[in-house]
Parts: sequence; structure tokens; C-alpha cells
Amino acid sequence: MRVTAVGSGDAFCSGGRGHTCWLIDDAQGTFMVDFGATALAALKRLGREPDGIGAVHFTHLHGDHIAGWPFLLVDAMYRSRRRSPLVVSGPPGTKDRLQALWSACYPAAAERPLPFALEVRELEPGDRVELAGRSLRAFRARHMSPPQIALSLRIGDLAFTGDAAEIAEGLCDGAALLCTECTNLGESTGEHLGWKTLREKLPAVPQVLLGHLGEDARRGIAPPPGVRVCDDLDSVEL
Repeated sequence: MRVTAVGSGDAFCSGGRGHTCWLIDDAQGTFMVDFGATALAALKRLGREPDGIGAVHFTHLHGDHIAGWPFLLVDAMYRSRRRSPLVVSGPPGTKDRLQALWSACYPAAAERPLPFALEVRELEPGDRVELAGRSLRAFRARHMSPPQIALSLRIGDLAFTGDAAEIAEGLCDGAALLCTECTNLGESTGEHLGWKTLREKLPAVPQVLLGHLGEDARRGIAPPPGVRVCDDLDSVEL
């Protein structure tokens, strides 16, 4: 299995880094967690064909996590002529939000049927499902104000915090790797994890990848063994 940080920056692309999202290659194929506005360009820099992605799992519906969606679709419709099916998951409201984004960016294209099968599954915290050949469990992430919901995700042996002010209880139990945001160098805020807080509460996971990094976090973190401060396009093998 390979996990690649397609982007490693925060919503502001601090330090010139792309929006944080993750590309995973495993025995079932390829999937991504989140797909921000910079994701398609990063995939092209990696030399990866977007049609090879079988699933995209959105942690929440902020722009730096979903704004690459219309570019993924327009690439599939007009360049690659994608035919392989795509599975998408996300919190409640995902289907309507993605369609609204598609329609806002490319209204004429959004009126046409897609040339491939698209399945969108909306998840509530606590859901356990099988999607694209993998087990997926959704946890509530403390990041957004109700009624909006943000998720942390456990996909097989991999844990993803998404944007969250804390690591959800049970998310990392038995995980082989944790991909976590670490926006700030200091204490966690009401919406984002900070390194000072995270360092004191690191779960017992063999490997930890830090993303969603603000500039102070990127410059100031001295990671302990097993923790990696990611840059764009960094990857690890499991």
C-alpha cells in the first residue's frame, strides 16, 4: 500500500503548498480522501491518470476539500472520456453540494449525463459501510457548526482526521497509519488541531502523517520518530 500527500497545505495554500488531500493505492485499486481545488494539477504532476481513481471520500464540504470536484468531472468528460465507475462518499448534503458546484462552474456540461456511472453515498457519524471493496467507518469530527457535519474516516487500516479540533475516540484503534491535520504550531483551536496539543495526545499508531499545515506549523515542528511533516507529493509505503 502507498499513501501520497497530493497536497499538504491549509485552506490558504500556505508556503505555496496545495490543499491537503490523500491518494491511496492498495490491493483494491486507488482512492482519494478529499479533492481540493489544487488536486487535479497535483495528480498531473505525479503522472497519475485521474480515471484510475475508483473512489473519492470527502471528509466535509469546505472548499479546500471539495473544490476540485468540477475539474475532475470536466477532465473526465472532455479529455479522458472516462467510462469506469466512480464511488463518492461524504457527509449529509454531499450530493446536492457537488451538483451545485458542478453547475456553478460548468452549467452546460452539468446538464448533460456523465459518461460513467457515479454513486454518491452520504454518511452519518457512526455509519459502517462497504464501499469500493473497502470497509469504511465514519466518525464525527469537531470542526463545523450544526447543522453542518464534518467526518473523520477509518478506511481499512488507515485513519483520516479530516479537519478536526481533536482525534475522534476509536478512530485510530488498531490503525497502521494516521493522516492528521496539524494546522497550528500551538494549542488546538475550536476547529483545528495544533501541534502542541497533538504532540501530547498522539495515538499509538506506527506511522503518522501531518498535513493541512499552516506556515508556522511547517517551520516549527520537530517531529518525533514515526511522525512525518508532509510536503506536496510525499509518499510512504506500508
